[in-house]
Amino acid sequence: MPTPEQIETSIVKKYKKNIWHRFVKAGREYSLVNDGDRIACVVRGDISSLLVAKCYQRLHKYSETQFELSFVGSGEQQARVFGLDIIPTDDPAAYAIEHGFNKLALPDCFDDCIEHTLSCQLYDGRLETLPPCEQADGLTLIRAGVLIRRADIEAFARYNSLEALAPLSSESEDMRTLRTRALIAELAKDNKNLEINILRSCEEVNLETVISYIQDGEVKSVLDTF
Repeated sequence: MPTPEQIETSIVKKYKKNIWHRFVKAGREYSLVNDGDRIACVVRGDISSLLVAKCYQRLHKYSETQFELSFVGSGEQQARVFGLDIIPTDDPAAYAIEHGFNKLALPDCFDDCIEHTLSCQLYDGRLETLPPCEQADGLTLIRAGVLIRRADIEAFARYNSLEALAPLSSESEDMRTLRTRALIAELAKDNKNLEINILRSCEEVNLETVISYIQDGEVKSVLDTF
């Protein structure tokens, strides 16, 4: 089993381009971490959340941005391997609100976001994604792993011999998620830009080309402009 130092070194050396740089890029591009922030980072005992938490820990140690950071959730045994001290809680959001944190860092990666986006369109008939940041119940939810690919997380786990430590995801995946994932993989065989295009479909949305949208809780229809 690797030491926490070896895990961190692999993030910033072996996977510098595909993990660390993408983590930092998301943070800068979407202004996710700022001076004075109090961030509660969610850990669920799975490789994806442990990796993202380790990236936040590295950022906290070396960034010029001054912010507070705590790790909350579950998987204390797995977290120790990564050198993370977890505050155990079944409800990270409630804990963050109760203890005065202003941001809750979630571990969702690129693939989680595009699967959610396409799944909502196919199964729920709505356009929705997992944005890099959003407001919810008095907290700002941030996702600095939004540009990190699942394939690179899997490669990171294999390189560090962490496959037996924890699964890639701790959440049970329903059939619609698995079917959506399979569909994306099949269609991506003939379109190398398909995955990034799914994410981009929720950027710079032209409201003049949609039938209706919700703003401040009120439905706005294209018919309102006639």
